[in-house]
Amino acid sequence: MGNCLVCGRELPPPGRGRPQQYCTRACRARAYRERVAEKQQQDSGQPEEAPALTVERIVAAAIALADRDGGSGLSMRRTAAELGVGAMSLYRYVPGKEELGGLMIDEVFGQRPLPEPGPPGWRAKLELSAQREWEIYVEHPWAPQLFALTTRPPVAPRMMAYTDWRMRAIDGLGLDFETMVRLAIMVSVHTQSAALSLAREKHAKDSREHWLGMRNAKHQAVFDAGRLTMIARFGEESFRASEPASIFEFGLQRLLDGVAQLIPE
Repeated sequence: MGNCLVCGRELPPPGRGRPQQYCTRACRARAYRERVAEKQQQDSGQPEEAPALTVERIVAAAIALADRDGGSGLSMRRTAAELGVGAMSLYRYVPGKEELGGLMIDEVFGQRPLPEPGPPGWRAKLELSAQREWEIYVEHPWAPQLFALTTRPPVAPRMMAYTDWRMRAIDGLGLDFETMVRLAIMVSVHTQSAALSLAREKHAKDSREHWLGMRNAKHQAVFDAGRLTMIARFGEESFRASEPASIFEFGLQRLLDGVAQLIPE
């Protein structure tokens, strides 16, 4: 199953005959116009735009676009517009949107490599790796969204290095290999899950406090019904406890407590 060469949308499973390249007639027409424009530019003797492009430039533009507008608006077409080129030009360097997402993930993880050998002790190492990953998501809130939208983990060696580093942190403690795999992935899954709401917070029109304040009357009406007796006890401290950073830190410590229980004495 491929993606539209213009907008990046997922194409239906191929049938008989020539594989489908575009999701709609509009995308097919847009691709045709871009090919004609590129041919006219070449015939006019003007310098081609393609040599100025590199994979690094495309990835940087896509990251800047996602940082500004969020991951949901990411597409090959919009990335091309960010660079001032035709969408078809990008496919000479990146096969499609899914591959572009993998390159973006690899780049942001590569900007925060884990230290070698790291702090002493398996717990300090796992905690550091989770905090570094959290910092990535705070700076790039689209990243956990990208994980959630893909059917398979992105091929990103520098992200995979985090899993390898975590497994080495707990190697030699008496755990079997499959358990080490699960634990290393669990740290990342917990961090991603806690960070999912960061993108909504960044691009929301109102702050979390203002949003809740505007709906205080509706909430109070629900509380007054007497069915949500525990939720009705929410106060300022409870509100802070429900924030993403608090959920991340609390859950991480409980996860590490669980790891400690698995290590043979």
